[in-house]
Amino acid sequence: MAFTSSTLSLEITSHVATLWLDRPDKLNAICFDMWGDFIRAMDAVAANEDIRAVVIAGRGKSFCVGIDLASLGSAPDLSTTSGCLEQLQHTRLCQDGITAIARCPVPVIAAIHSHCLGAGVDLATACDIRLASEDALFGVRETRIGIVADVGTLQRLPGVVSAGHVAELAYTGKDISAARAEKIGLVNDVYTDADAVYQAALALAGEIAANAPLAVRGTKFVLQQSEGMTTDQSLLLNGLWTMISSLKSNDLKEAMQAFMEKRPPEFSGS
Repeated sequence: MAFTSSTLSLEITSHVATLWLDRPDKLNAICFDMWGDFIRAMDAVAANEDIRAVVIAGRGKSFCVGIDLASLGSAPDLSTTSGCLEQLQHTRLCQDGITAIARCPVPVIAAIHSHCLGAGVDLATACDIRLASEDALFGVRETRIGIVADVGTLQRLPGVVSAGHVAELAYTGKDISAARAEKIGLVNDVYTDADAVYQAALALAGEIAANAPLAVRGTKFVLQQSEGMTTDQSLLLNGLWTMISSLKSNDLKEAMQAFMEKRPPEFSGS
């Protein structure tokens, strides 16, 4: 499935895709068209079995400064039923765009530099792994402009950092540095600059892509589904996945053969 967009670009090298936020002149502020583009980009990734990991990065000076308010146009009339439905439909489109990233069947790594604000945090928390440059700045700023964050941060940030840190960031709307983000577990590691963090993200994606693709996809599937399950339910799902997929895969046979022959495995994803 081909993907083209005026707001995003998808580059594929070997088994790793980079999804670039491609509005550098606007510091990658998310405009209206971008929400749907996220969905189409993730559909293209899911349809390409050669892609085993994704890196999301921003072109230019910033990762993402949030929603592009200038692109939103006039707000609907919330005193009418039709206006309320129009607003809800727009909000759901925004939510669906970010959810598409969270539901990507392969691991997604955010390579964050400079600003990661508002909707940028929505985007980052939808990724599986976050890396940052030293100049990265994170902020859940919605309370500072009189709204409640409604595109995913309040749902996903609690799965990334502890409740106290969620509360502090969401209630105060303050910005925090990359060092603080690493300290609270919002990012895994911090690198010197934008190029260094992108190269680190590519290297990490390459490590993931070198593993058995079905096993990686299965691991992400079990981790995602287990969020709403009891331990026993998750264990049952895990066992079923192993039975219907892992134990029947050619990749398992290849891993065992490679071990016996003392060579690196060459996984086919089958």
